[in-house]
Amino acid sequence: MDRKLKELPWPAFHEESNVKYKVTVNQPVVKGERLLVVTFTKNTGYQAVGYAQETIDLRVICKKKYGVPIIIDKDGSQRRSFLNILLGCYYHYIFIEDKDKKRIASYIKSKENNTFYLVKEFLTWIQKAWDTEAVEKRKAQGKLMDEDYALCPEELPNGLEEWIKRCILPEDNVIIHKQGGWKGKCYACGQDVQANANRRFKHQHSSKCPNCGTEVICYRDTSDNWNATTVENIVAVQKGTDGKTVFFRQWRLLRDHTARWENIPQCLKEVARYAIRGKDTAKWQKEGKDNYFMRCERYTLENWKRWNGNCIYDNGFTFFPGGVQENLAGTQMQYADLDGYLRSERGYSKNPIYFLEYFVKYPVTEFLWKAGYRNLLHEKIWGLKKEERNAILWQRTKLKECFRFPMRFLKALPPKEWTMDKVAITSEMWKRRGSRLTEDELKAALRLGNSVKELERALNHASIIKISNYIEKQFEIGKSAELKLYSVADTIRTYRDYLYECEQLQLPLTDNMILFPPHLMAAHERTMAQVKFEKNKADQEKFQKQIKKLEKFIWEDGGLLIRPPVKQEEIAYEGTVLHHCVGGYIKQVADGNTAILFLRHASEPDKPFYTLELNPKTLKVVQCRTDQNKSYDREPEIKEFVETWLQKVVHKRKKKTAA
Repeated sequence: MDRKLKELPWPAFHEESNVKYKVTVNQPVVKGERLLVVTFTKNTGYQAVGYAQETIDLRVICKKKYGVPIIIDKDGSQRRSFLNILLGCYYHYIFIEDKDKKRIASYIKSKENNTFYLVKEFLTWIQKAWDTEAVEKRKAQGKLMDEDYALCPEELPNGLEEWIKRCILPEDNVIIHKQGGWKGKCYACGQDVQANANRRFKHQHSSKCPNCGTEVICYRDTSDNWNATTVENIVAVQKGTDGKTVFFRQWRLLRDHTARWENIPQCLKEVARYAIRGKDTAKWQKEGKDNYFMRCERYTLENWKRWNGNCIYDNGFTFFPGGVQENLAGTQMQYADLDGYLRSERGYSKNPIYFLEYFVKYPVTEFLWKAGYRNLLHEKIWGLKKEERNAILWQRTKLKECFRFPMRFLKALPPKEWTMDKVAITSEMWKRRGSRLTEDELKAALRLGNSVKELERALNHASIIKISNYIEKQFEIGKSAELKLYSVADTIRTYRDYLYECEQLQLPLTDNMILFPPHLMAAHERTMAQVKFEKNKADQEKFQKQIKKLEKFIWEDGGLLIRPPVKQEEIAYEGTVLHHCVGGYIKQVADGNTAILFLRHASEPDKPFYTLELNPKTLKVVQCRTDQNKSYDREPEIKEFVETWLQKVVHKRKKKTAA
């Protein structure tokens, strides 16, 4: 930055008001050009109402001759993103003097004098300058521009109409029926049909055409179902008029309501265009759609609109194979095996657009495809899991450089058996073992699949081969004994849980008998029980502390006794015998949220009679119930005993504590 601009002082502004920024203008001369320097000084006394957006001092430097406007902070760092904050301000919260208004208006050639509109116009002028710069930069780099959709030829590809008649229409076995389901049009035979008396046409249900006997799917003509109006999405490749851009044109083949298909071009509605030029891609749409309340509304756009990303409109299509090599000739895609990709037997739906795009963007894809690692390309095209995204270095130009492990490990499996998860496992094993990793260890890890990470605790104490053999052995034992180990993955999860429980119980995994128990399920059940016992033991200690506090309320009078439980099991037993819910109060007692006491006959202190719940904070009876949840209110003798106990024992204790 020029010295004059660096030395330009930053003004201060403090005023207890709702003015957010004060704007000042300077016009220094730098390299023979008079610049416009607009400083937005934040008001340190600004009284924000509600949510206050971040504000800092900003300076806009405008120089027509030497480049686009820039926004900087006091440190000289560019702050382009803050333009949106300035645009989002309430412009009447900005103060600017009349002389500075005139300078800004003169520079951007505006006749506006109102602060609100002038600042808005100034900030919009900056955004337009940036947009213009971005467009010029894209043009210089040969990138696809918004208007390049016009490079696509308008005529249909040669042979498309005949291919539709031959390959698409014969598969269109549907009946479009009227409301009520009696009358319809069969697209298999092209005839008007009427349903049989005992079976009407039903929306989205299969049926047989009464005329030709073909198995068809029925759709109501008034429904918003895609099949009611459309036969298929069709995509074809064509070269642009510039000879460099390859277009993929997508049409919706709309239904001919006569079912005669005498004018197929009129039934083709072009909805999207995808373009590839060099490594640049773009997508335009002529149709949009909104999804709401399980409905889809389509609407035609007035002009072609560029969309972000290359996602396939309507999620799928049938690809017209005609003229592929002819249209790819002379481009960076001319050596892509698109025919081979379309013929591949892999179970994925085909997406030739992404295949060609990645062929250009990632040079290594050509070598992976030719070497037979085709599953890796299929998975890349249809999206990778988070943990697999960096398993391959896609930007590399050589096959040996794209993997994160030595090429020799690729011999562990035939090329067609390699998948992204196996590449990720191999990378992880190489990272863990390095040059010590053997082919046998890798094969053992690949047999275990993605579950290798779940065996982290075991891998710290044994080799992957030993662990793999143990898992397979335990799976066979569990399968033969019907122990609900339905798969190797189930066995791995059981082993993982067992190891975690061993860690909780501080059992030494360095001991082979603990690390590899002869019977995994039996050992797992033992450790589960022990963990549960240890957990209950901790709860028992909390429980006993609370019971200790209740011992001061023990009282006996007139043949009746009131006492706290001795252990948790007593509360559970009490609930079972008296058929009420006190058994679920054990944790609340242990946490000190409530207090449970037993009211018994003094002659039978261990036989359940009445159960009393006391609020430990207010020392009031919450409830006192006997068999079948009957309240103590029904027994005057019991009620009198409880009230006397409260007065003589509970409240007396409370008064002593307060004193």
